[in-house]
Amino acid sequence: MKKLVKNKNLIIMILCITIILLSVGFTLISMRLADQEENIYDVEIVNIQQGTAIRGGTVLPTGEASITNNGKTANFSFQLSTPNDTLTYIITIKNNGNLKAKIDGLAESPDYLSDNNQANSILPVIINHNDIINQELNPGEEINLTITAEFSSSGQAIKRTVPYEVSILTSCIQ
Repeated sequence: MKKLVKNKNLIIMILCITIILLSVGFTLISMRLADQEENIYDVEIVNIQQGTAIRGGTVLPTGEASITNNGKTANFSFQLSTPNDTLTYIITIKNNGNLKAKIDGLAESPDYLSDNNQANSILPVIINHNDIINQELNPGEEINLTITAEFSSSGQAIKRTVPYEVSILTSCIQ
């Protein structure tokens, strides 16, 4: 009988120790899960600011800009009319997530930089921008893309309205 009671006490003691170890283990696992952040990937255009407007003649060049496509695309409309007119816009691209990101490229429409037919269709206006391809953005970091529309000094005075759209293509770096 004493042996039966000892076995029962031993089993109860082992079960109590098992319950205590399981509760400690579950507590540690829940603390580790609570410490892990949710990974967020969010790179977008947050601002378009007009830079310099240089007047080549009597009429100041003007333009309009807007952000569309959930912060992925910037739309422009440039109005230039005389040689040496220049408009500059600064696009601010920000990594709002907590993952590192990379700018893979820019999708331009119409592609005035690579497509000669498109570039010739807006002559004497020339559009260019700085190179931000392959730039990496840490969480919270910003980068500026500068778009310039310039009326060539060798062109004849003519009122030109030039549409332009640029979208950012990005990827996550882990």
